[in-house]
Amino acid sequence: MANIGKITRISVRDEFPDEARNFTPWLKENLHHIGEKLDLNFLDAQTEVSVGRYSCDILAHDSDERRIVIENQFGNADHDHLGKILTYAAGLEADILIWIAEDFLPEHIAALNWLNSIASEEDSPSFFALKINLIKIDDSNPALEVNPIVRPDQWTRQEKVARISREKSDKAKKYNEFWTHFIPYFDSVKPGFKNRTPPYDSWINFPSAKPGLQFTFYFWKGKYPTISLGIVGGTKDENKKTFEKLQTHQSELNSKFPELDWYDNPGNKSKSIEYYIDKEYDFSEENRKDVMEWFSKNMQAFESTFNPIIQNL
Repeated sequence: MANIGKITRISVRDEFPDEARNFTPWLKENLHHIGEKLDLNFLDAQTEVSVGRYSCDILAHDSDERRIVIENQFGNADHDHLGKILTYAAGLEADILIWIAEDFLPEHIAALNWLNSIASEEDSPSFFALKINLIKIDDSNPALEVNPIVRPDQWTRQEKVARISREKSDKAKKYNEFWTHFIPYFDSVKPGFKNRTPPYDSWINFPSAKPGLQFTFYFWKGKYPTISLGIVGGTKDENKKTFEKLQTHQSELNSKFPELDWYDNPGNKSKSIEYYIDKEYDFSEENRKDVMEWFSKNMQAFESTFNPIIQNL
């Protein structure tokens, strides 16, 4: 007879004594648990971000530059945290708001569903409620269980259509296959990198030493291996100032990477500094290792060169 274990659900507080000091920092480093449920890639996560007299638990961005607010609490959801969610939506101009609790009252579920239903514009904020618990099987270590109980109706449709579209694309499958091999490869030099789902897109990001700036591996024009530093997290004026500050180091940076491309993108909020190899990658297994080595070697040099400068901006 099969040996089937017993599942036990325990309170989050049993493993994390203090929400702010224990659970929130842990969640910041393990946002892939939520990302996998909502099909989101979290970038540049910060904790305790000031909003007037209040502090948002976690503020992050995704690969589409959407601003994501996460508010978590132990026990049952309450009116106080609903008010905070609305405050952060306005104060941080959030695109996605995720409320996490161990249980939700019908009134709070109805409130979030109503907020989603009255969103009239495509760029209106999206509200989510996630019910969390810790589970154990017999004497195993606890694992986080995440159950979305509120999400916008259009979100499910849009994400499903987008996922099917990506999966049907031959190019997307090639990207996914490459990242599936590259993520564990790069994790050997940057531990923690493997805690992500291989995307079907031509790029993959990770945070720099400063919130709002991110490093990216991608294939320019879908075929040229490229690494970049993106300035994406601030307003248009803030990003322009950051870009201009980095330009004061242009001689130093160009001496280490002689063919850096500086993209001011005057009409856009985001700016970038990029370095690529002028050699097409055919996504063959035969050439995969060479591209992974180029990505890894040059990104390590890129990161070690830019991060000290970024920290002092």
